[in-house]
Amino acid sequence: MNTKGIALVATLALMVVIALLVFGTFFTTQIELWTTRNDTTSVQAFYAAEAGLQKYKAVLFQQYVWREQRGQGGGGPGCFTPLVTGLDLDRNGTLIPFTNNQLVLAEDEAVMDAFGNPVGRYRVVLYKDAQDGQLFTLVSQGTSSGAKATVQATFRISNTGYLEQAIFAGTGQANKWLNGGATIRGGIYVVGSPSDPDQTVIKANGNFALYNWYNLNDNDYSGIASRVESGYREVRDLCASLRVQYGKISVGGSTEIGEPTNKVKGVFVGRGAQDITGDVCQDQDKKGVCTEAMGGFDLSNPPPFPTLDAKLDSDACSAYPTWRNCLQNRAALRIQRLENRVSIATPLGVNLDSCLQALQSGTLTLDNKDVNCTFIRPDGSRGGFKYTYEDGKGLLQVFGDVVLEGLNLVLNQPTDYQASSGSAKSATFAVLAKDGAGGNLDINGSLLPDASFGSFPGHALGLVVEKNLYQRGQYVMAPLYAGGTFRVVQDKVLFGSVIANEFCTTSAGGQNTGNQGGNKNNKNPPFRIFNAYPLDKPKEKGALGELWKNTRRPLPSYPCPWRNWSPCSRHGSKPACQKGRENPAGPGPSPTSASFSSTWSAPSWASPANACAGNWPATLGSASASV
Repeated sequence: MNTKGIALVATLALMVVIALLVFGTFFTTQIELWTTRNDTTSVQAFYAAEAGLQKYKAVLFQQYVWREQRGQGGGGPGCFTPLVTGLDLDRNGTLIPFTNNQLVLAEDEAVMDAFGNPVGRYRVVLYKDAQDGQLFTLVSQGTSSGAKATVQATFRISNTGYLEQAIFAGTGQANKWLNGGATIRGGIYVVGSPSDPDQTVIKANGNFALYNWYNLNDNDYSGIASRVESGYREVRDLCASLRVQYGKISVGGSTEIGEPTNKVKGVFVGRGAQDITGDVCQDQDKKGVCTEAMGGFDLSNPPPFPTLDAKLDSDACSAYPTWRNCLQNRAALRIQRLENRVSIATPLGVNLDSCLQALQSGTLTLDNKDVNCTFIRPDGSRGGFKYTYEDGKGLLQVFGDVVLEGLNLVLNQPTDYQASSGSAKSATFAVLAKDGAGGNLDINGSLLPDASFGSFPGHALGLVVEKNLYQRGQYVMAPLYAGGTFRVVQDKVLFGSVIANEFCTTSAGGQNTGNQGGNKNNKNPPFRIFNAYPLDKPKEKGALGELWKNTRRPLPSYPCPWRNWSPCSRHGSKPACQKGRENPAGPGPSPTSASFSSTWSAPSWASPANACAGNWPATLGSASASV
């Protein structure tokens, strides 16, 4: 056989094989490089999108804090935030409005690496819900070398401060008697006792109702609706929720918490389902709990029950060790009763002998006799208070904050009030204890704002009572604080907010003066409270101003408070998010868990707990340090 040239053929064949191997290796390497590059750019695009989301989430919440500090209102009297009207990103008074419910916050912004080189870009758009003025969605799209990634977060921006509730209650046992035929229109917040988490703080077996709306244009209120600003006479969404930090609730009988057509925003009680007893309402059956979300207590940094001997974290009281000291030092008139002697503590050098004589017994009773406790200040303005009685009605004029110590106050007649502090139509009247004496207030007649002077809630007299406050008057229109018990008689109506350690609407503790039940559908139900204090009104000055300043905490409700439900940031669209809100997905991440930050996407400078509570750095307008 002729074998000439076989070496050349074999060599060529070997070279072809080697070339194929080299080409294959090169091609495989290139594919891996391309894949790695694609993975890198995809990751860079994702993190660029995350960077945009993180940045503008922080910007959004800081805008909220800043607007709240400035007392800027929202889009109406109900469930709104100041952001609903637009954003003032430059903080120069010029709002950038939403267009078709969306606002472009960033367009082609660059993300730099540690050396200042751009590694990606992002576009961020803010969407607001057309029906819910507190619900917002941030959508951030990142790009890097042709790769794209989109992330989004949907959240509720709200304020769970004291006066955002119809009732803010402390630890007292009387809370469990919030039942009978009482009708509450607005939120309820109960702190409860941390040493007794198995205590039932609300036991509603009668016709108790908690609604998310009110309408003062109803004929039942025609006589007093004119005393309320027209824009606040009807609110269809109060952002009402039921929160219990420590304790349980029991819902039975004909109790209604929310309605199928207007649910409360959430029911968040203690440890969750084990602390909630009762039925969930059906489509046509109003009985039971009708809520958008249900689970355990959801706030990582909840507001405590305010006490007079604790410091308030507020600008107004920042220089004072306690709220009591703040009230005492900021009062235009401060009167003390000590060892049966009544004297003026502030201001010194004024002669109010006739006023002091009316206080000598230890109880100031405003009835059918005039009482004048006013004086002229150095600037020519009037300070103190004056009560006059004429034609079966009293008129209480309050000029600046007034503090009575060691004294009780009784309002026996239907009374109109005029409250003023400088140019503001608001003031605080505080009744404090001294050496165990005094500190109680009885309201035996209606107490309403004088409409000729100003309408509620722009015109309001805040009442601060260290011990017990008793409402026997038919109508009271004011924000109230009671360090002891707030008790109310049946058939009475309160417009405003109540902050009380104990809240009693029934014959608790053997007392027969409380609410004895009844049908909430009657024309005269046993007790009604309207959280008519609007959510968007500036509350930094005047009535209970020091307390308000302590409550301006933006507490984002997505996903923090809904931690036992699927947070919207886990869903790719709003319908999926809404579906997730209405269907339990099992226990979600705790606000303090490691997995929380991946859901909430907390900025790098904020711990998950701080992010959930809205405690942002002081340099960016910390709610806890600056509000």
